[in-house]
Amino acid sequence: MRSETRLLSLLGMFASGRTYSAQELAAHFECTPRTIRRDIAELRELGYVLGSVPGTAGGYRAESRTMLPPLQFEAGEALATAVGLALLRGAGLDTANAELATEKLRGMLPPEARSAVDGISAAVSVPEGHVPGVDLDAVITLAATIAARTVTTFDYLKRPPSWGETASTGDENVRGATAQASRAQGQATGAQGQVRRVEPVQLVVLGGHWYLYAWDLERSDWRVFRLDRMSGVHATTFVFSPRDHPDAEAAVSSAVTSAAYRHTVILRTDAGVDEARRWFPSRAATVAEAADGVRVTFGVDDLRWAAVMVVMTPEPFDVIEPGGLLAELTALADRARSIGQTGKSPLGAGE
Repeated sequence: MRSETRLLSLLGMFASGRTYSAQELAAHFECTPRTIRRDIAELRELGYVLGSVPGTAGGYRAESRTMLPPLQFEAGEALATAVGLALLRGAGLDTANAELATEKLRGMLPPEARSAVDGISAAVSVPEGHVPGVDLDAVITLAATIAARTVTTFDYLKRPPSWGETASTGDENVRGATAQASRAQGQATGAQGQVRRVEPVQLVVLGGHWYLYAWDLERSDWRVFRLDRMSGVHATTFVFSPRDHPDAEAAVSSAVTSAAYRHTVILRTDAGVDEARRWFPSRAATVAEAADGVRVTFGVDDLRWAAVMVVMTPEPFDVIEPGGLLAELTALADRARSIGQTGKSPLGAGE
């Protein structure tokens, strides 16, 4: 066996975490213990941390797995991995490491598969202003703190007020979810971040954005945070006991689609859930089965926008709330009728 092949096989064996004696390895590779010792020395020179365990039951073992041995992928596995790396951009997790890994995988792929990866890389793009901007290190840190149940701190940037939103509408007045997890796409410039201390529970990806569902220790309530507004994510050494909590996905959906807004709109329809979701995607509304049909719930800061959304919905529906939406629907109908008769848009209120 060639020395390069033996080194790769050794790395694969040490990756299991087992301890191997020189005699055992020599018998496996049909060589002498001296050859094995020379191979171990060469692997150490390459940066792999291989320790020696003394005693009759001792031998060699990997002390650290910070450096991965070369992975042997089948063509399909390598293609799937390369495609996943190419799509990281759309999830807001594009990094230099992902680009380097993609290039290495491309070199391993046959021409047809390499062409497929190149095509996906060229086809996927995120327009200016729509990049989630999620920090990969923040995702890794948060995932680790969720698993270890350790308190996490970070700086959090509030969103800017949206059109039609009054100054009295604040993030901290929304119980069970923060207004930071709203439809505001851009990060506020010049705004001061707040240091938050939380007990993290779950990371949720919804509508192209990453959210953290956590217990806010300062506010003593459940909160939803958007990852692209976080910075300085830090895992502390304080371990917490898990609390009973609502469903994280449902809480995030509620925070994003309704809780962060001045008005909550509820519609009832006899259409199925799948049909309703064609017109109200997850980022725009919460669609759920109810005793009287399917309920569609979403939030708006201005009921005029809700009137437009409701009128554009092709399925039959009933307006459950708010009552003010009916007046806006009437006003919209009058405005549309006037435009249809004259071809001109009448001045609206405040114009």
